[in-house]
Amino acid sequence: MKKMLQTVRWIARVTSLMLLLFWGFFIVAHFLGGNEAPARPLTARDCVNIAAMLGSLAGLAVAWRREFAGGTITLAAVLLGTAVNWRVLLFPSTLIPLNALLFLFCWWRSRKDLPPQTALPATGS
Repeated sequence: MKKMLQTVRWIARVTSLMLLLFWGFFIVAHFLGGNEAPARPLTARDCVNIAAMLGSLAGLAVAWRREFAGGTITLAAVLLGTAVNWRVLLFPSTLIPLNALLFLFCWWRSRKDLPPQTALPATGS
């Protein structure tokens, strides 16, 4: 069971790395690209979607060290983006919440494998 958990954990990590590189390329290319005028001004919905995307990518990065925190941040950001625009769940963005669920699964399974906590002996006076 531990080998399966390690395999799922590394699948989640590699997938998150590929997602971070993919979206990171487009974000950097946008900022380093030409200074052409935008087709339309950004609306509040656009700003929320951009913030949700950046939040979900940050959550994937955090999940490498803190699976629960990163997975939760990612899912919360995706839910925020979905509340504004449901199309954020179309492929390839579908991979982001699925990846967060993999991290949360690994966190959940690793908690189940921990031995039960023993009570500390009481120190009396």
